[in-house]
Amino acid sequence: MPLIVGAGLGGLTAALAMQRAGLRPLVLEQAPVLAEVGAGISVTPNAAKGLISLGLGQALAAAAQAVPVQEIFDGGTGRLVKTIDRSDVMARYGAPYYMMHRADLHQMLVDAVRGNDPDALRPGHRLVRVSAGADGAQLEFENGERLETGMLIAADGARSLVRSQIFGDEGAEFTGHVAWRFLVPADAAPPAALVPGSKVWTGSERSFVRYVVRGQTTARALINCVGLSRTGMWRAEGWSQAVPSADMAAVFEGFVPEVLGLIAAAPEGRVNSWGLFMRPLATRIVAGPVALLGDAAHPMLPFMGQGAAMAIEDGVVLGRCCLGAPDAQAALLRYQAARLERSHFVQEESARGADRIQQAGTDAKRLNRDEDSLGLFDYDPGTVALPALMTG
Repeated sequence: MPLIVGAGLGGLTAALAMQRAGLRPLVLEQAPVLAEVGAGISVTPNAAKGLISLGLGQALAAAAQAVPVQEIFDGGTGRLVKTIDRSDVMARYGAPYYMMHRADLHQMLVDAVRGNDPDALRPGHRLVRVSAGADGAQLEFENGERLETGMLIAADGARSLVRSQIFGDEGAEFTGHVAWRFLVPADAAPPAALVPGSKVWTGSERSFVRYVVRGQTTARALINCVGLSRTGMWRAEGWSQAVPSADMAAVFEGFVPEVLGLIAAAPEGRVNSWGLFMRPLATRIVAGPVALLGDAAHPMLPFMGQGAAMAIEDGVVLGRCCLGAPDAQAALLRYQAARLERSHFVQEESARGADRIQQAGTDAKRLNRDEDSLGLFDYDPGTVALPALMTG
């Protein structure tokens, strides 16, 4: 039985894809209850195509909002710098460009995996030790349970225990960037914040984005707000660190009233804030019976919004690599060959994103090296040609 460590978006996508390939994976999650934390998330066409290939097209359309337009403004003056029309995205890329609440996507995947196998998800399993050899992988959990498997998929995040103990962790380097995130209920937000689509404000070493999730006018509607700033302030990794919203307001001082009004509306005067860290590009994501997936394999900086999309791509491709493979090793080697070049490219472009967008006097020409021009959305994890099966 394949084991997947981590029931986030990547781990659940992998589980669903492997189920559709005829396998019966078991997903082990450290949290006592399966509940995805987070806020808004972009489901770009490359990720949407992957989810649709797993039978989630209808559920996705019902839970998410298609993005009609994306606008980029100068943060200080409010001048419109660039408009990206998304009305033709279906025709151009073969899938919508969605924005939604991360928890809604997580629940969608949980329901789909459990619908195929009610026993596929096992919370309350915090991994404390893992080893691997020719005879498979051995896992020990905090609750005392021990499991063995011939295929282990590590979807346990940027600070992956599996990566550290099996591959060795070369360490993370603070980039000098800090992220800020919060959700504002629609009835507490400035009226301008409810306009459909995505708005981005840019300035010297700062950027701020907002978009609506869970509908434009319903009582459940929320404004997802994310700020990114380059600073000398060090902050640890992790989404769960809450700080006073006044700290964020000070960083974005001089930005337009809509941005400052949203920060002022942060619930209970608190926002989440964390440091952004870089890790070296992985030269391998497979070691014997163990494979890394999502942030465990290729942690992304958020400047192109591709972190979750890449985890979804990984999961879909992994499932396809299992089809027709004579054994777990062949499937995993095929997965590695299929994903390394793609993940390296997106990691490197994401890291360059800050220099493109966080500059005073942002102009449209500099912003032209975006997801569209790079061809990121053309990729379809459900149909992309896979490398030949390999062994050894």
